[in-house]
Amino acid sequence: MGRLAIWDKPERRGGIPALDGLRALAVALVLAQHGGIAGMGGGFLGVDVFFVLSGFLITSLLLDELGRSGRINLTGFWIRRARRLLPALVLMVLAVGAARELLPARSLDGLRNDAIAAFLWVANWRFVAQKTDYFTQGAPPSPLQHAWSLGVEEQYYLVWPVLLVGVTLLLAWRAKRYFQRATVGDVRFAVFLIATLGALASAAAAIAFVSDGTRDRIYFGTDTRVQALLVGSAAAALLVRDWPALNRGWCLIRSRWGRRVARVLPLVGLAGLAAATHWATGSAADFRHGLLIGVAIAAVLVVAPVALEQRGLVARVLALPPLVWLGAISYGVYLWHWPIFLALNGELTGWNGLPLFAARCGATLAVSAASYWLIEQPVRRWRPSRVALLPLAAATVASAAAVTMLVIPVGTGTGLREAGLPPGISAVAAVSPAQPGGSRPVGPRDPNRPFTVSVFGDSIGWTWMHYLPPTPGFAFLDHTVIGCSLVRGTPYRYIGQTLEQRSECDGWPIRWANQVSQDQPDVALLVIGRWETVDRVNEGQWTHIGDPTFDAYLNGELQRALNIVSANGVRVVVASAPYSRGGEKPDGRLYPEDQPDRVNQWNTMLRNTVAQHPGVQILDLNKKLCPDGVYTAKVDGIKVRSDGVHLTPDGVRWLTPWLEESLR
Repeated sequence: MGRLAIWDKPERRGGIPALDGLRALAVALVLAQHGGIAGMGGGFLGVDVFFVLSGFLITSLLLDELGRSGRINLTGFWIRRARRLLPALVLMVLAVGAARELLPARSLDGLRNDAIAAFLWVANWRFVAQKTDYFTQGAPPSPLQHAWSLGVEEQYYLVWPVLLVGVTLLLAWRAKRYFQRATVGDVRFAVFLIATLGALASAAAAIAFVSDGTRDRIYFGTDTRVQALLVGSAAAALLVRDWPALNRGWCLIRSRWGRRVARVLPLVGLAGLAAATHWATGSAADFRHGLLIGVAIAAVLVVAPVALEQRGLVARVLALPPLVWLGAISYGVYLWHWPIFLALNGELTGWNGLPLFAARCGATLAVSAASYWLIEQPVRRWRPSRVALLPLAAATVASAAAVTMLVIPVGTGTGLREAGLPPGISAVAAVSPAQPGGSRPVGPRDPNRPFTVSVFGDSIGWTWMHYLPPTPGFAFLDHTVIGCSLVRGTPYRYIGQTLEQRSECDGWPIRWANQVSQDQPDVALLVIGRWETVDRVNEGQWTHIGDPTFDAYLNGELQRALNIVSANGVRVVVASAPYSRGGEKPDGRLYPEDQPDRVNQWNTMLRNTVAQHPGVQILDLNKKLCPDGVYTAKVDGIKVRSDGVHLTPDGVRWLTPWLEESLR
């Protein structure tokens, strides 16, 4: 057997248990925020702790290698990183693609491209290009959205060692020119200056350029997030002199006062992290006030002292075996938790709050531990003598990307944005007649024409008409408008977002009157109710159905709608609102508009109002789609809802005979 290359040799034994415990703390913050644990809204900052820790350790090891061997082996470094990160990532992405049917339908739009971006370590820039909203999701996020942070780290791993090599060569050239000898100390000082200035520049950019419109660009961008990695790098270059001494647990601080400071600073850092975790919301104002650099500094106040003085109280607590174990598998926990949290949701389990969080964490730990012992560790221990590992890693990524393109179809998801339309497209432009002919001119009614139905409503009616199969003897004229309701001119909340109602929605009375006059239909079908159950601003106050003042206004608008479409003796049919599940809060609870009580209140108002209009009848869509009195995605073995709200093509085909019979 030939002599092993340096990157094929076993990695140095030993480590710093307290830093594994800190990894556990960081990943626990992320889990708590994604699980909707109260008071942990800033848990996303656990990623910054990972960044600081990575910058500290990677820079320490690179400078240690430079001190021992006089050089930095880039190939060896990148192969070690690939060994550590690539196997579990490939497995997770392929598992998400294979099990996508278990995930929310609306989270799958663009999944193929998300997967390829994750393989290429550019997921963060993919989400920047997509203008992904990280903090106020209007729909379930991509199951690979968490890969953004891996992209930032890998880009750092690619550039930072090359920069260190460049600094080393430049200092060696300069020293030779002046007949001097460059020392590792010179390199450390130069690296400290570069890392410090880079961190300040990154932090300044994040503070100066953040706004409500750029907040997510700041959050995902490598240039604005590298500040945490560089803070860790600067601390390592300044403080760490002997990595072997660090991982043997020796106290490197000689003076009594130095040891005291090293034992107090982690308490200060932890207090800062706790405060940020509790109070931060991810708003543009947070970033404008220096949240990211503040958290990076708080994190390094824990990381560096714990690494240098491992006998302090904080270091001993972080070195407790359960925390060390969780820290050891923390990479897998981070990788697997997000798709598991999306798949193991309140709809599937019937749980919410702490029981659901416990189930999600249990499943995540089980899968992560299996990944660690069965995949990650065997690959790290694998020491081939004749295999070129860097080309093998590239071939693995290429193969995984090819499999992804075969397994995941283009446009996996529903493609319908209920809360809004693409920029530049008006809601009225989304009107699409389900059958040729459109609206008919005013004039005598043709007795030979098909039974004509004018359909008014929102996106539920739109999908119904959009997927409508051929209906011999019927002509359905589609006047639905995505995202519009009876309520006019007020902001509203939908799936956790605060949105402004589009101006084109407010003109429905005139539009409906004109369309009914032109169509001269046999029946006017109203599919409304979804937008009547959301939180609304009324008379300057947030309110919702059930409030007497708002109910009076809402009932007045409903009366107006029935009077308009029933003019000239047109028979009117109004569909009741079905129970829905358009999204879940992080803890598995329903958003207000999906709560059954609100749907029941609307349907009760609808029935009471319809009873005052002899020419109007109810089409009980709620009973048809929810025969057991609760939301369900499948009826009679047919998947009738695509995303918890809208109808599927199969669901429309199943409903159509019932619709025709009811309208006749």
